[in-house]
Parts: sequence; structure tokens; C-alpha cells
Amino acid sequence: MVSVYAAYALLAFAPLLVVSDGPVLTQPEQVHLSYPGVLGSMVVTWTTYNSTDSLVEYGRWGGRLFNMTAKGSASIFMDSGSEKRQMYIHRVTLSDLKPGSRYVYHCGSDMGWSDMFWFKPLDATTLQPRFALYGDLGNENPQSLARLQKETQTGVLDAILHIGDFAYDLDEDNARTGDEFMRQIQSIAAYVPYMTCPGNHESAYGTLLLRSRRISNRKRGDGKRDEEAAATTKEKEKKKEKKKTKKAQTTAA
Repeated sequence: MVSVYAAYALLAFAPLLVVSDGPVLTQPEQVHLSYPGVLGSMVVTWTTYNSTDSLVEYGRWGGRLFNMTAKGSASIFMDSGSEKRQMYIHRVTLSDLKPGSRYVYHCGSDMGWSDMFWFKPLDATTLQPRFALYGDLGNENPQSLARLQKETQTGVLDAILHIGDFAYDLDEDNARTGDEFMRQIQSIAAYVPYMTCPGNHESAYGTLLLRSRRISNRKRGDGKRDEEAAATTKEKEKKKEKKKTKKAQTTAA
């Protein structure tokens, strides 16, 4: 009987003995596709929180699974918030894809692979491509998300155009709101090109760059435009500060 009581005691304290290792920092997340402007090509983008290789294994639907591999690169993104959170943005371009064929893929490295997704390359011969076009999609109460999930995963849509105002806002809570938003849209953006442009919610310092590096099909290596955008947003912030200072001085006088 003593052994039985001992077993009960161990079971009672078992939850306290569980040790959590936290998130897997090399596991791909926030997977999304974008169209680079070249027929027969697709860009796969994802995020990790530690440095890993940037690989996409893929193959045509119904054929040998993952019989092709493409390698890309990763760039470090540091959020402009107070915590200066750092993440790795991976981008891989798939080329020589056959329009109209369905491809199955996953992305990551031997340190962690994403779920399996599929897509169809854009077909120039399609007379009536089907797009969803919208703006103002936050990560709280996104009422259209369920319909978008269904229509992308059943092949109803060819691409999505998100014309500004993401997550409300991407930079909030040191970009954690942006992380959560990108995880949410993976269920649609990993299946069709998710093309974007900034809105007024992307006007805060750092947010425009955050959007362009994490969501669009541009590479961080397109540094000149990034630097120009950063300089513009910094200049705007300086002008605002000057106006505030001048107004305060006028009021004091």
C-alpha cells in the first residue's frame, strides 16, 4: 500500500516537475508567398529567431515529393522598439515553375521544417485571374479570415492584394503584434501570393521598413530603397519634434 500512496503523491506533483524549453527558435513560422514579377517564379519567405539555412524542398503535385531543392538567404531584422528584438527573415526564389501545375513545398532547414503547403504559379494565359483585394485587416476579430482561408486552400483565389493597414499595428508591443498577425495569415499567404502596399497604419517610424522586409517580395538587400525610406521617416519624426519644441517655447513665452 505504501507504494500506491507514493505513486499518487508523484502524480499529484507531476505538473510541477514539467520543465518548458520555450519556443523552438529555429522553427520556421510566418510563411508566405509573393510574386517577384517573373513568370514561372515564386518567392517563399519565412521567419526564424535563430540563424539557420534557407531551404525550400518542393515537387509537383502527384509526383515525387520534395524532389527539388532551392536555396536562398536570410537577413537580420532588428525591430526599432525599445527591446530591439531580432529575427531572421528568410527568402528563397523558386524558378522554372510550370504555370497551371500545382506544387507542394515546405521550407526551413535540418534544424526545423514548416508544415507542408501547396501553390499554383501564376498563369499568363488565364483570362480572368481571381484576386481578393482588401485593406484594414487586424489580428483581433479578423472576420474575413475564415472565408479567405477556405477560398485560398480550395483554389478559388489566384492571389491576394492587401492594400495597407496590417495587424493594428505591426510595430505594437515591440513587433509582437506583427508576429501574431503574420502567424495568422500564414493559413492563406502560404498558398497564394500575398502582395501588399503600405497604409496610414504603416507610417510610424520603423513600421514601413518592418512591413517591406517581412511581408513584401522585396529583399532586404535592396538597401538603397530601405535607406531612403528610413531617412524619410526619420526626417518626418525630426520635423514633428521641432514643431512640438517650437510650440512649447511659444507657449512658455
